[in-house]
Amino acid sequence: MSQRRDVSSVDTEDIPSMRKVIGEPSEDLLDRALVGWERFLDTLQGASDE
Repeated sequence: MSQRRDVSSVDTEDIPSMRKVIGEPSEDLLDRALVGWERFLDTLQGASDE
């Protein structure tokens, strides 16, 4: 029979870190996010007119 191990007891030393350092968002990313947000708000306003 195999020995049962809890997930919390799994050794993670051999697993590379998945964490990435994220800096400031670029102007392009902020512009695209704003356009998407405005598009989303337009869909809400259009739905209330129906």
